[in-house]
Amino acid sequence: MLLSGCGRFDGTDVQEAVLCGLALDRSGARVVALSPRRPQLHVVDHTVGDEMEAEPRDIHLESARIFHDKIHPIPEFPLETLQAIVVPGGFGGAKNLMSGFARLGERREAHADAAEVVRHFLDAHKPVGVVGMGDILVRHLMGETLEDPRPERDPAALEVNREKRIIATPGFKSFRRVSEVAVGIDAMVQELIRWVGMS
Repeated sequence: MLLSGCGRFDGTDVQEAVLCGLALDRSGARVVALSPRRPQLHVVDHTVGDEMEAEPRDIHLESARIFHDKIHPIPEFPLETLQAIVVPGGFGGAKNLMSGFARLGERREAHADAAEVVRHFLDAHKPVGVVGMGDILVRHLMGETLEDPRPERDPAALEVNREKRIIATPGFKSFRRVSEVAVGIDAMVQELIRWVGMS
């Protein structure tokens, strides 16, 4: 799982990440959490959603707040030992794994460390699971445009790209209730595990 900090406004969406970890663990998968080790773009006050004056925070240290298990720094981790990757949402996927997303006039580029991780799985045709705003980095690396969030009727409905081996669920981009987001994540993880078994 690729993390980008802790908190939906300036890092990984904690609920999406925990639901992904829970679904993966229940499926019998070994969850390995990865994150860059460098400063995050900025710090946001999550009570109001505004940027705040604060000491710089490290993406890796913030990501370690989410799980009890060790968070492995990238790019040092041997990606060839992993069978699939999951990218939870949260604005950190754009703000901390890319440059220029939240700054007017700046070109959007994927940071080399995050790009290396996702490209490994895309190039090797290993399954990629995406939740909510986790699609910003993945779509950028594939040269695709971003899509506006749309209201969903069926929380279990997935967006599947069989050619690229990507399975996406909209998460909090389209749903407000955590129970609905959980249904989508469970469906995504089940399909991800099935694809791994078919590899």
